[in-house]
Amino acid sequence: MDQLVLEQFLNKLKKEFDNSSEVSVKQIYEMFPETNKKTVSWRLYDLCKQGKLYRSGHGLYALRNMDEHLAAGYEYMQKKGQDVYDIVMEYGYEFYVSGLDALVGEVLHVPEQYPIILEIEGEGINEISDVLNSKEFLAVKAREKELLSNLSLKAKVDVILIQSKNFTLSNGGIAIKEKAFVDLYYAVTRLNYGISIQELSGIYENLNRNKMISIAQIKAAAKDVGVLDEIAWLLNVKNILPKVKEFMIHQLQEDKGIILGKKI
Repeated sequence: MDQLVLEQFLNKLKKEFDNSSEVSVKQIYEMFPETNKKTVSWRLYDLCKQGKLYRSGHGLYALRNMDEHLAAGYEYMQKKGQDVYDIVMEYGYEFYVSGLDALVGEVLHVPEQYPIILEIEGEGINEISDVLNSKEFLAVKAREKELLSNLSLKAKVDVILIQSKNFTLSNGGIAIKEKAFVDLYYAVTRLNYGISIQELSGIYENLNRNKMISIAQIKAAAKDVGVLDEIAWLLNVKNILPKVKEFMIHQLQEDKGIILGKKI
């Protein structure tokens, strides 16, 4: 295939990537309506072969290898996170550290002290909980929500244990950034985790700004903790029509009014 034609094709594609870290094959077909779909597919194949484009999921393409969206590494974790990591390593269970420890470089303000989010396979969760508590780390399982709602206890929690089934969303015992964000989202919205909604939103916006979100991987991460519908909505919010947003806001206000026992 003519390399000049391929470069022109890629340059047009790059304009679409200005607004997103990934583009679907459907969007790409729509960008080249006068070109046969089979020809477009061959051009995508050639660009991937040359390392100028990457397949990031089923029917999704990215300008960078989305598998590189890993956490900064063990050396960047807080000391407590490193200690927990070292302890858990000794027991042979599949695990990874997630949340803030895996989002170094994406968090504008990191609290001085915060609980470690530790994803671990189901068979090991009880034993690791006992081991950490015996070593003077206050470890609480995610399902023990009443403990996490206790304000006097909340500030003392060192580790939150979440049961996971998908360990492809980590590398070297540390979550990839999509999974780290989803776990943090889960902890903030379900487990009374100690950062604000505004800070959580800032992290998400930063990940988007740096084009660090693979749609396929963040959906897999969301499925792992049961928040797929919410994350899918979040990914699509920019595409929602203004009138639809207005309707949604109205419904949320109505719901708030019911909760507060007064009309909004």
